Amino acid sequence: LEASLGTIQFLRSNSGLILPEVGEKLVADAMEVERRADRIVQSAASPVSEPAGELNVMGEQWVLEYLAEHCFPSLLVRHPKLSVRLTSRRQPAHGWTAATISLWFEDPPQMGEFAIKLAQVPHAVFAHKMHVASDLPWVSASHEASTRRETVRFIDKNKRPDERVHFIADDPQLLHVAVKAGLGKGLLPICLATNSPTLEPVGSPNDITLRTLHLHAHPDTVQTLRVQSAIRHLRENADSLFNPTGYGSSILRNAG
Repeated sequence: LEASLGTIQFLRSNSGLILPEVGEKLVADAMEVERRADRIVQSAASPVSEPAGELNVMGEQWVLEYLAEHCFPSLLVRHPKLSVRLTSRRQPAHGWTAATISLWFEDPPQMGEFAIKLAQVPHAVFAHKMHVASDLPWVSASHEASTRRETVRFIDKNKRPDERVHFIADDPQLLHVAVKAGLGKGLLPICLATNSPTLEPVGSPNDITLRTLHLHAHPDTVQTLRVQSAIRHLRENADSLFNPTGYGSSILRNAG
């Protein structure tokens, strides 16, 4: 690219490649070209203003798995010309496209994105029914995983001095499996744990921790019809999806 353009587009450093000012301008122009190409594809694929093409959705692994089972099937029935690509990690700047939305808890928006509150996701401590919860160690999210900060703080606050963390993982779905296996008690999304008949909540029904799930989008992203359609579908279904049994509904109403 540099040879063909006759200019330096990247600065090399010990930490990798850095874009100089001319490179930043090139990226902005390239993204505009991509957006225009995307609009051409959309118009050609669906001239009657029906959402079409690929939608890239990023987020935590368990959130994407849960939506793949409970939300995206109805989205694709509703808009059959859409296709969905799921990515369970934050993409670098060059991986952003005009058809990308992302779903995170504590992670702040990046690259000019804005955040929309999508749902309050209730969490509670669960343990295997065959074990005495007070005798179990904890399972916990990784301290290094930035999107798990709230759950890590919960464990640090509620763990007794004589209790230890016995199992650590970087995704709630893995913690869910560990709790079902009897490795310990842990803070889990209620929508996941209540689907497991071998688990039971620890403490009273009012011991609910709320995490806010945000949808991140870019100002240019929301101009795309398929992104608008996906955001609308997610907002219509998020509350019932992530709190399907109304567990702790009085707590949620007070929090709202």
